[in-house]
Amino acid sequence: MKRLWDKLKVKWEVESDMRMAKIFLVFAITGSATMLVRRGLFTFLGIEFDSAVLEIIIRLLAIYVIYQIMLFTIGTIFGERKFFGFFIKKMNLRMIGKKPTK
Repeated sequence: MKRLWDKLKVKWEVESDMRMAKIFLVFAITGSATMLVRRGLFTFLGIEFDSAVLEIIIRLLAIYVIYQIMLFTIGTIFGERKFFGFFIKKMNLRMIGKKPTK
């Protein structure tokens, strides 16, 4: 596990273990909170589906968008705005098949 931790520190250009722990904490909070927010938003808006396929597609798209917004917001709260801004940009570029530049 320590080897993976060190590889990620180099890849993400993170200097300290404390900052790495903070980044992983942001990922953990965001992942859990995204599902709660999506569920609450769909309930609040009264969104229901007739088709199972349509439901899966809409849920995945909603989760993708909500996750990015929450990742950036929670990352900013934890003082990692620059890191997560670049991370989200890189994630979106990979989705469309382009390589990110620094």
